[in-house]
Amino acid sequence: MHRSSAKITPDQLSALLLPMLELNWNVAIPVTGNSMYPLWKHGRDEVVLTKCDPCALKKGDIVLYRRSTGQMVLHRIVKVRPDSYDMCGDAQSQIESKLPQKNVMAVVTSFTRKGREYNCGQFRYRVYASVWMWILRLRRIGTIRRI
Repeated sequence: MHRSSAKITPDQLSALLLPMLELNWNVAIPVTGNSMYPLWKHGRDEVVLTKCDPCALKKGDIVLYRRSTGQMVLHRIVKVRPDSYDMCGDAQSQIESKLPQKNVMAVVTSFTRKGREYNCGQFRYRVYASVWMWILRLRRIGTIRRI
């Protein structure tokens, strides 16, 4: 079977995704890029996005947000501030600071990794997320020392 593909802009994706989220649909999308590796791999895994209150998220949540450039990104919240979040991909050590809460579009509630489904509320996943955020400190120290 031949599979067709299409390339869409962030604005087009937003135009498709936001109405579905507003209807309280859970929307599954394929993972693109490698910023969340080793948790997710480009082209192999998919995430389920759910509408959320951008002001009620917590450290460790993975959210879809829009950068000031218009780029849409899936990254983990590593610090909660009164009006913003600090974000970082699992494969990165550079933290994106003070992302306005209004830029958050959805939260990841579950995902499929290597064909197996996981819920972000599961104890096993929460332990992984906690350990990975703790390791971020070590990754940042390693990056600083290499400079």
